[in-house]
Amino acid sequence: MTGGYGLRLFAGFAGIVLVMLIVSAVVFFSLFGGYRDDIDRSELRTAGNALSVEIVRILRRAAAYDREELITLIREQAEHAGLLVILTDGDGRVIQGFEPARGLKDGHVGLNYTDLAAKSDTAGWYDAKLHIGDKWRPSLVRVLIPPNAVSRRDSGVLMAVTFGDERRFGSLDELVGRLIVSGLAGLVAAVIIAMVLSRQLMRPLEALTDVVRRFGPDRYDMRAAESGPTQVRELAAAFNAMADRVSDNERAMRGFIADVSHELRTPLTSIRGFVEALRDGTVTDPERQASSLEVVHEETRRMLRMLEQLLDLSRLEAGQSRLQRSRIDLDELFGYIESMFGARATEQGIELRLEIVPGAPTIEADYDRLVQVLNNLLDNALRHTSEGVVELAARAADDGLELRVSDTGEGIAPEDLEHLFDRFWQPESRTGPGAGLGLAISREIVRAHGGRITADSRLNTGTTITVWLPA
Repeated sequence: MTGGYGLRLFAGFAGIVLVMLIVSAVVFFSLFGGYRDDIDRSELRTAGNALSVEIVRILRRAAAYDREELITLIREQAEHAGLLVILTDGDGRVIQGFEPARGLKDGHVGLNYTDLAAKSDTAGWYDAKLHIGDKWRPSLVRVLIPPNAVSRRDSGVLMAVTFGDERRFGSLDELVGRLIVSGLAGLVAAVIIAMVLSRQLMRPLEALTDVVRRFGPDRYDMRAAESGPTQVRELAAAFNAMADRVSDNERAMRGFIADVSHELRTPLTSIRGFVEALRDGTVTDPERQASSLEVVHEETRRMLRMLEQLLDLSRLEAGQSRLQRSRIDLDELFGYIESMFGARATEQGIELRLEIVPGAPTIEADYDRLVQVLNNLLDNALRHTSEGVVELAARAADDGLELRVSDTGEGIAPEDLEHLFDRFWQPESRTGPGAGLGLAISREIVRAHGGRITADSRLNTGTTITVWLPA
């Protein structure tokens, strides 16, 4: 697959270069062709002007000029300049001695002398075409009339000049060979550069492909070298980040399985012991039998509660638990919380403070889920506070609602604070029941609402959990 991609990449580079060369050649020939035409016309005009001066000089001598002298002069000048010069009289007949070697049909050209002489300036050159032999040749035409001529038709001549057989008018043949050679040389150089560039690009891609191919169970430590072009480095960095997450998830999954096994082993062992004692008849006292059955019942409820929490947490993490959002009335919410925990706080000798700071915004959230979060936070606060105050406050913060639960309890050590929201984690000083899933569930509920939850704690001073929800 990598080889095929490298071949396509190389072919793409070479194809782009080839297309550029073809387009450049087409544009060059189209532009240079017109440029060469201008140069050829300029050369023809320069040579033709020199000849026309001599012709007019001879024509000025008399009305009846010496044709032999004129023929000899023009032939010498034309051969020296590599031109083909044709002179016609007023009727368009080629003057004797000026018919080209290949000949003009019937010694006559299709040039309209009368129209040119009547409408044109005798000093100007005009584009025309001469049919010489079997080809049409571009040429320049000019009317030459001596100043003392009595009749244009009788005394004037029509002069046409074009390049001889050794040079074609407006031709690019002399450049074609050199352009082809230079184009081929450029194409070869481009192919070599394309090979080098594609190889430099494919080398880190091949290395990355090899790492991806070997990455898997028992090789989660594989990482790609972040080298090569920018896009390849970004791809390698993205893969490494993904590999880190996969490795973390793998470790978390293994830890999760170990934690679940550990948490379930204790109640199952207890249940097994009491059931065996009841089955073997070890416990015969009705009061002890009832006590044993109560323990089995409570441990069973504990396992069911833990399994329900695990299922709830899994659904939240997978995004399968949909929120039933509604407008939250903070007064109603705080009133419910007070009814839930007021009596318990009083029994423990703890002051429960509830405060809604003026200006606290209204939010839309899942009421039951929000109650679940606050229940978890306040339950933890009361369980880990022996005396003092537990406070729940709501206020505006960062264009949202901030709910803060603080206590004056035992606090959490700084090295343990980062694990506070992990599954099954609890501080060593915990008291009371619980599997360590409440805060993990609370974090996922807050995340599902687009919010965040943070913790701050000091040993023997207290803990503050802050929940922020968007307004």
